[in-house]
Amino acid sequence: MAKRFLIAVAVMALGAVLVAPSAQGAFGIANWEALTCKENTDTPAIGGTTAGVFPLAKPVGQCTKDTPEKWFTQAAGHPPFGITDFTLNTKPVGTGGGFPEGFVKDIVVDTPEGLSVNPEATPVKCTVEQLKSNPPACPAESLVGVNYFTVSASPTGPACEPPAGCLQARAAVPVYNLVPFEGVPSMVGFPTSAPGEPTLIVGSLSPVDQHVAFTISDIHAPDGTAAHPPIVGSRLVFFGDTEGNPNPTTNGTYLTMPSNCGPGQTSLLHVDSYGPPFAVQSESDEASFTTAVGASGCEKVPFKPTIAVSTQGGAVDSPEPTTVDVGIPFNPKEPIANSYLKTAKVTLPEGMGINPSSANGLVPCTDAQFHYHTNSAIECPEASKIGTVEVQTPSLPPNSLGGTVYIGEPLKNGPGASSSGEQFRIFIHATSVRYGVNVRLIGKVFPNPTTGQLTAVVEENPQATFSNFRLHLNGGSKGTLTSPGTCGPNKTTTEMTPWSGNPDQNTPSSSFNLTSYPGGGNCPKTLAERPFAPSYTAKTDSPKAGAYSPFKVHIGRPDGQQELKVVNVTLPKGLTGKLAGIPYCSEAAIAAAEASSGKAQQANSSCSAESMIGTTSTEAGSGSAPFKIAGKAFLAGPYKGAPLSMVVITPGVAGPYDIGTVVVRVALNVNPQTAQINAVSDPIPHVFGGVKLDVRSIDVDVNRSKFMLNPTNCAAQATSGVLNGGGSDPTNPAAFSSYGVSAPFQASECSKLAFKPKLFTRLYGPVKRAKNPRIRAILEARQGDANVSRTALTLPHSLFLDQSHIRTVCTRVQLAAKACPKAAIYGHAEAKSPLLDKKLKGPVYLVSSDNPLPDLVADLRGQVNIQLHGVISSKRGGLKTVFNPVPDVPVKKFILNMQGGKKSLLVNSTNLCEKKQKAVLNIKAQNGKKVKNNRYALRINSCGKKKK
Repeated sequence: MAKRFLIAVAVMALGAVLVAPSAQGAFGIANWEALTCKENTDTPAIGGTTAGVFPLAKPVGQCTKDTPEKWFTQAAGHPPFGITDFTLNTKPVGTGGGFPEGFVKDIVVDTPEGLSVNPEATPVKCTVEQLKSNPPACPAESLVGVNYFTVSASPTGPACEPPAGCLQARAAVPVYNLVPFEGVPSMVGFPTSAPGEPTLIVGSLSPVDQHVAFTISDIHAPDGTAAHPPIVGSRLVFFGDTEGNPNPTTNGTYLTMPSNCGPGQTSLLHVDSYGPPFAVQSESDEASFTTAVGASGCEKVPFKPTIAVSTQGGAVDSPEPTTVDVGIPFNPKEPIANSYLKTAKVTLPEGMGINPSSANGLVPCTDAQFHYHTNSAIECPEASKIGTVEVQTPSLPPNSLGGTVYIGEPLKNGPGASSSGEQFRIFIHATSVRYGVNVRLIGKVFPNPTTGQLTAVVEENPQATFSNFRLHLNGGSKGTLTSPGTCGPNKTTTEMTPWSGNPDQNTPSSSFNLTSYPGGGNCPKTLAERPFAPSYTAKTDSPKAGAYSPFKVHIGRPDGQQELKVVNVTLPKGLTGKLAGIPYCSEAAIAAAEASSGKAQQANSSCSAESMIGTTSTEAGSGSAPFKIAGKAFLAGPYKGAPLSMVVITPGVAGPYDIGTVVVRVALNVNPQTAQINAVSDPIPHVFGGVKLDVRSIDVDVNRSKFMLNPTNCAAQATSGVLNGGGSDPTNPAAFSSYGVSAPFQASECSKLAFKPKLFTRLYGPVKRAKNPRIRAILEARQGDANVSRTALTLPHSLFLDQSHIRTVCTRVQLAAKACPKAAIYGHAEAKSPLLDKKLKGPVYLVSSDNPLPDLVADLRGQVNIQLHGVISSKRGGLKTVFNPVPDVPVKKFILNMQGGKKSLLVNSTNLCEKKQKAVLNIKAQNGKKVKNNRYALRINSCGKKKK
């Protein structure tokens, strides 16, 4: 009987773990330890047996918790032995001494984080069928350890004869590396005396840190036969390298120590016992064992990661598929492996940025859907996928591990959110259904707020071996990234943090070159070599003269060209806007828009609807399907010396992202002589919120009802000016390039406009010869008529120019600087236009001129500044004043009051009341119609005429 029992014991299987107290109250673990050792001697040899009475002494030479001189602690090294050893509580002598307090059913061992098992270390694996055969047919090359176990010699119960107690036996069985079940990363097993009933130790990986757990499930309960005796203890010895292996066929890397140094390594053991009928109830016990010291020698651990970034198509400024490949060399011949990677920080080349086109249809994956740190099924929507991942690891067959890259839901949005790393996030899932591997990582992307250069940081990388970690990001119409704008070399830099803490060579870099221009052709070698030939159109919906019509501008920029930075264009003469009744968007509101989130502006614009004059549409992103963003245009007040401005407010919302609100101010300069509008934008951001905008087109539709007014002149004109590109440095205005643009414009149906202005003049003051009167002239126009283009008023010979009164004259420089001296004022003028709420008023100066006499300039000030320039001449002794050109804008009434007395420019050559004084008026309309040689009598107030 004893002999049969010993033979059975020699081939039965056992795992290294704990047990739990039984219904009798004493079931549990008497001793538990888990060690990595450089030296160890265990007896008996494989296939041998020993037997003895309780207690059974440990063999001499064992590595135990009491032999620290035998421990193996080199970080990232390959220990010769990995040992787990436990003993269960047994009954005291006299009551079945040596018999266990309960019967083991399930055993689980959680190994320390970073202590890895490499099932690919053996040249072959044993199949479960081979292990089940009798005798086992496992190849010797699949041997990875020995299990030494202790069982009670009384399989039928605790009725052992006192005083010796129950007989115990110790035996050894081989442990083989097995082909794992589907869904299992690793598995070992050993035979038992029961045919076809091997014990399988199944490995699994923690979803939190990928540490290895071993499980033995449904251990056969004692049944009164020698094949299933009660388990008292187990000592499982794995061969980490060739030193302790009687069949040294592994490559030396079956076991690898953690890379980090620090306190002791902790192993956790959990044991469940059988309940009825083997015990009153099932029970569990759990224990942990921590070595006195942890891994050491981190300063010896090498760390030589590699990085490679490449694009698939090779075109600049395009949504190319991109691969980021991080490598950690693995050489089984090296006694110390490269440290595991703790944190990966990768900075992509400058010019490679987030592509707004990728936001089309993008639906982020939430944290709840990703189920980070769990094995729950991922529920990320299909529309959140932006790429794939593949991992090569020496612990699995080639190409076993792959998965998906998702866009993670932003945890922060709005201004400044990009710097937190919580806005642009990626979820990485590397998995193998076949091998039960489930790695989930979260990457944070930090874009440079000025250049858009991207730095991706992946923290909490598990202490797990990989030789290559390749991230493939999608390209195409929804490509995640836009490639740099030049051939290169485009350099990627890194800062890799090893678990060992020894940086070694932790900043690898690499470069790649691009080869082509989008659509074909050579790629530019420098930013300045990039072409810049944007398209430009500007037109009204209807060109009908004098009519209101929306005005639309389109600017387009193909992939590969320089960034669109500044728009500086001048509208045709007479194409203007009606400002009456429109309040300005205040400076405070503009500042509020700049500081607000895009979604806040979408919900409620900072600028009021009353100040809105149009809408905008911007297309951003590289590729064939740029993302469209709607904005609004508002009328605003003075800006950068211009009397008016337009503020374009664009909520930066694209898919799940809100990068804030893009506010671009456009100074609306008004030419004081022609009233032409010159629009000069602030630099258009090419990077905003860290996103490389890659603006492809800008459409502005000034569509406020009865705002934009067409000219009344039908001559061929154009909206023309200059567009500035990013040049050699899009962050530096001094480096911008220029491209001239012109969009033809011509009003129509001008001849249909009538032209019937009225002029009234009146003299005040002395009428006698050699006296100096003052004069008042009023020009009235009908609404809807063509606008005045030129006026010429010739006074009668009785009124001469008094040149003795021409003393102080304003220079043209002073006039431009609005610094004319008061002594240069010779009168005042005002104008009432239906385009403005209030009259324009201002002084009338004599201004230096290229003509023989100074010019007469009415400097009209108000919402805008208009200067009417009149040329003074003497015709056959009479005084003639010609105002040409007159701006093509509607004026309801213009009043000119010239001073008399010492500041009068007129002197009487006779008594003005002696006869009628007739002046000659010539007026020309913008559409060419004329009021010619209109002779009429001057009204002289002092001669008793009725005042007009």
